Amino acid sequence: MFNLRKALKGLLAVSLIAASVLVMSPVSKAADTVKYGDVNNDGVVDSIDYATVKSYLLGKGTIANLTAADTNFDKAVDAIDFANLKKFLLGTITLPVGTPPITGKVVALTFDDGPDVTLTPKVLDKLDKYRVPATFMMIGQKINDSTAPVIKRIISSGSEIGNHSWAYDSMSGMSYSAIKKSVDDTTAAIVKYSGTTPKFFRAPNLATGGSMFDAIDLTFAGGVTCNDWVQSTTAQQRADAIIAGTRDGAILLMHDVQPLPHPTPEALDIIIPKLQSQGYTFVTLSDLFKIKGVTLSPTDSKIYTYVP
Repeated sequence: MFNLRKALKGLLAVSLIAASVLVMSPVSKAADTVKYGDVNNDGVVDSIDYATVKSYLLGKGTIANLTAADTNFDKAVDAIDFANLKKFLLGTITLPVGTPPITGKVVALTFDDGPDVTLTPKVLDKLDKYRVPATFMMIGQKINDSTAPVIKRIISSGSEIGNHSWAYDSMSGMSYSAIKKSVDDTTAAIVKYSGTTPKFFRAPNLATGGSMFDAIDLTFAGGVTCNDWVQSTTAQQRADAIIAGTRDGAILLMHDVQPLPHPTPEALDIIIPKLQSQGYTFVTLSDLFKIKGVTLSPTDSKIYTYVP
């Protein structure tokens, strides 16, 4: 039988330490203002909160802050939250568990023409610096054993991979079978080296037509561009173009791989802090569509630059 008095006595000692290490996720405004586990709003997470949740689940009490009690963001206060609170007090996990819902304005950074063992990591370093994800639209013939570590890093960092054709040939004049082979071979390479299946396709040079929409069973992504394929375009000019074209739901199109000089990584030092200061959260393409409630529909012949 559960001995509440004994449990509370044992947990009280560790709760004073554990309460001081509560971890909040940086990606949601909600997480910045809620101290998860502090169900009685006294500023600490301790054995009193544990007892309060137990009483609530037994139908013998109420909870002052139900949001704080929902430690895993499933919109319910249940036995899972009770168990999470116990683990937190024992020092085995941090709270909250999982990712809080994203609110406010969202945008998706995307990068074309990789992967490359030298240039792609420069972009990844900036994403890591600001703790934001992106979607990398990859050229199939560049996906191989030599670039495998870069691909692994992309996935492990929380970013995702999209399809940018096999060889970056203009596809609007290709036959149905040639288009399908280019895209399918690229998808197969992505699956082999990343363990993920791409959901999005970006046409080389953004040129579409012919049999492309019939042959390609992926959602087409366009994007706000910044001429970062032109070597003379400075980091500031690239940043200015992206920021000027950004609005809620925007897909931002840049390149991780282009001939040097290629100051797109430096442009990210301007773009990311500026847009964050304006209230934007950076997400992957998949999350952008999910947050906006737009169902992926590869057969709708749309090219998305903004997700409404």
